[in-house]
Amino acid sequence: MQENLEKTRQAGEILREIKEEVKPDIQVGTSLLEIAEKIEEKTRKKGGQPAFPTNISINNLAAHYTPTNNDQTQIQKGDIVKIDIGVHIDGQIADSAFTLDFGENDKLIEAAEKALEKAIKTAENGAGTPINEISSAIEYEIKKRDLQPVVNLTGHGLDQYQTHVDPSIPNIKTNNNNKLKEGQVIAIEPFATNGSGRVTEKGNPEIYSLTDPKTKTRNREARKLIKTIKNQYKTLPFAKRWINQKQHPKLKYTLKKLTQKGALRGYAPLYDNENTKVSQAEHTLIIHENEAEKIT
Repeated sequence: MQENLEKTRQAGEILREIKEEVKPDIQVGTSLLEIAEKIEEKTRKKGGQPAFPTNISINNLAAHYTPTNNDQTQIQKGDIVKIDIGVHIDGQIADSAFTLDFGENDKLIEAAEKALEKAIKTAENGAGTPINEISSAIEYEIKKRDLQPVVNLTGHGLDQYQTHVDPSIPNIKTNNNNKLKEGQVIAIEPFATNGSGRVTEKGNPEIYSLTDPKTKTRNREARKLIKTIKNQYKTLPFAKRWINQKQHPKLKYTLKKLTQKGALRGYAPLYDNENTKVSQAEHTLIIHENEAEKIT
């Protein structure tokens, strides 16, 4: 247990360093692919591995977007840009996100950051803290700024090679009676929006994860791809652009078929309404008996 938590702390330290190093390089005109590749390369050079593809989500796009192999998208003046980074060491994960403003989106960024700050302060009592108190703090800070929390995106637990496990930490008060437990690793991530407060899937996934490692298939390409995924990523999310297409020439077709079969899960991008904007802030905490240790 302690060894695992120490690896989680090490992943958190790498993540903190990366955030500070990449922020000055992200400007109007910077390509999303350049940002993602730089973050993922730094992760590996520092002794970690990406826990999931770097998510870079602009304006009303809230989550689950990572650049394609030939992505030409660049940051534009006026954009609000969310960058979500995961680092793991032997499957022990740290997860953190921040939002950069290239327009006049101060209130949105403040809402997410203040909601996260108050949520962490609530969690600082450690084990036994009602999750609903954390959710209430998030909802209050966002709504008092006349914005909406995104109701169908939540904070979550982290476990070895698993980016989303219990407990779920909603961004609004619910009927959740669960409490934080000692030894849990959790990611609290408020999303604030001037839109509807509910995101929907749109477009094709560029991020996948293996949900059934024991899937049987007669298709040679599918068996080969499952083997690659198991060896390189286990059950962690991976980017389509990470897969060597020379070794897997029918990648698009094989991903589609394995998703239909239930062997893989695809993560389509998540959007609020058009012409709205979303902000995000996130830190990872280790829950102790009488405190919460922020590691990112």
